Amino acid sequence: MYVKQLFQFIFLFILQVFILNRICLWEVVTPMIYIVFIFSLPFSTPKWLVVLLGFCCGFLMDTFSGVLGFHALATLIIAFLRAATIRIISQRTEREEHLLPIFHDMKFGWYLKYVFCLTFIHQFVYYFTDVLSFHNFGKLMLVVSENTLGSLVCIFLIQILIYKPSKRY
Repeated sequence: MYVKQLFQFIFLFILQVFILNRICLWEVVTPMIYIVFIFSLPFSTPKWLVVLLGFCCGFLMDTFSGVLGFHALATLIIAFLRAATIRIISQRTEREEHLLPIFHDMKFGWYLKYVFCLTFIHQFVYYFTDVLSFHNFGKLMLVVSENTLGSLVCIFLIQILIYKPSKRY
């Protein structure tokens, strides 16, 4: 299972660094899909491991992006908040432990809430870390909202095209 996750991370990382980081739609939107790696870790993954992987994933992205700390901080925070987000948006009866938190295994509404919450938090932390000011809060929220929407579209495309449903039993 973890070998498959590693290959998915390598694919997402290469796609992000060599293609998506070079895209800037309307001079504002750069989709960030590498965070799908954190989203799609199994429910049973220990929280400490999710946080460690989140930091490493963000730090690696920072290293190749030339902005040290932005991705690491944003990804570390969503990795830390992942378990709480799952608890808040789902009831125990809605998910089964052998399934993955991916689009094909979960209900559309559940997955949309899950991905939207964490993507929005990631984008907010990333762009707030860039400006470190509430001076132009409206502009900050516009940039965060546009990038969240752009990232969500790409995340759903990645989920549909790359990820396959788990075996039910």
